Amino acid sequence: MTVLRNKFDFEIGYLVKSPCRECANRKDLPECSDTCGIIDKIQVILSKGVSCTGKHAASGI
Repeated sequence: MTVLRNKFDFEIGYLVKSPCRECANRKDLPECSDTCGIIDKIQVILSKGVSCTGKHAASGI
């Protein structure tokens, strides 16, 4: 999958609470995380972000 990094992390936001805390499948952690639709959506959204903190190498970007 190609991910276009077009938003800074402050534009995307951050999680204030894990979606797993109130999940009915919590007892199956961590195995259930591989098939979890909510975690998958969160990972896709976060992967589009460009961190605005710390130093980053210019190579490969």
